[in-house]
Amino acid sequence: MSLPTFYIPPSRITGKSAILEGDELRHARLTLRLGTGDSVKIVDGEGASWNALIKSMDKEKSTLTLSDKEVEPIPSFKLTIAMGIVPGDRFDWAIQKGTELGAADFIPLLTERTELKIRGYWKRLDRLKRVIVSTCKQCGRSRFPTISEPVSLKELKTDPYDLSVVFWEEKTVRHLKEVTEGIEPPGSVLMLIGPVGGLTVDEVELLKDKGFKVAGMGSRVLRTETAVTAGAALMQYLFGDM
Repeated sequence: MSLPTFYIPPSRITGKSAILEGDELRHARLTLRLGTGDSVKIVDGEGASWNALIKSMDKEKSTLTLSDKEVEPIPSFKLTIAMGIVPGDRFDWAIQKGTELGAADFIPLLTERTELKIRGYWKRLDRLKRVIVSTCKQCGRSRFPTISEPVSLKELKTDPYDLSVVFWEEKTVRHLKEVTEGIEPPGSVLMLIGPVGGLTVDEVELLKDKGFKVAGMGSRVLRTETAVTAGAALMQYLFGDM
């Protein structure tokens, strides 16, 4: 049976000792009913994990003794997902599935069809970071993806990536395999998915000017969160470890 996994930031880890606090402590103490002498697993979000023994626990903090450190290798393929902001839990779901599929970074996008109320009140980074932490613990990742503040398409930078691809729902667009045929396997890819209602023609032209290749996913029109999942799986199949 696998050990319960908890996230402790590197600042709370010193040598063979670590301090568990906050929401992670409450989950351990109140939900899982763990206590002194119980064994757990610890991840630091930067690639390291340990087996750990609970040395002490109270309402404020728990002290753990660490052993058997492991370091998750840096992946040879880095996938960054840029996606139009969608309302409610749909964005959480997209982040969750992208994390499960090995995304290294997420970039929320403000586009022409992003709802005005979302533009004005989108303050969800803390919540989405918690989604990332929870998902990584469940799927065995100790190196957590990052998520940035929302940016516009004009602000989006493509320089750090070997390949940039935007998926567009227009039926005349060629499939990903055709678009990427003959290119050297990239070490990093920026994958872009539009918001509810998709990207406008002008936005796609802007992305082409930035060096994006435009690809389609067949005759079906997918919701944003579904397109994120399908696109990430395709990228990992073509260039990653799937």
